[in-house]
Amino acid sequence: MAAEYPTANEWYKANRRGLKKYRGEWIAYTNNPVISHDRDYDKMKEGIEPSWSSLGYVFERIFESEFLDTVRFSRFHCN
Repeated sequence: MAAEYPTANEWYKANRRGLKKYRGEWIAYTNNPVISHDRDYDKMKEGIEPSWSSLGYVFERIFESEFLDTVRFSRFHCN
């Protein structure tokens, strides 16, 4: 069973790591799930069902530069 959060902001903080799959997209989310996502802002907005208009949802852009994997350099010696 998924955890419930009192606000969309609390849901975002708790689930931020899972948003990696939306890099480069706009998302709309509530205090529980992502309700719509797309690279195009207008298409993302069109994906929100009218019945969800009473929900307090948030629009957020997940930039491609977010969630970059860290690069590790290692030394090796050539003799």
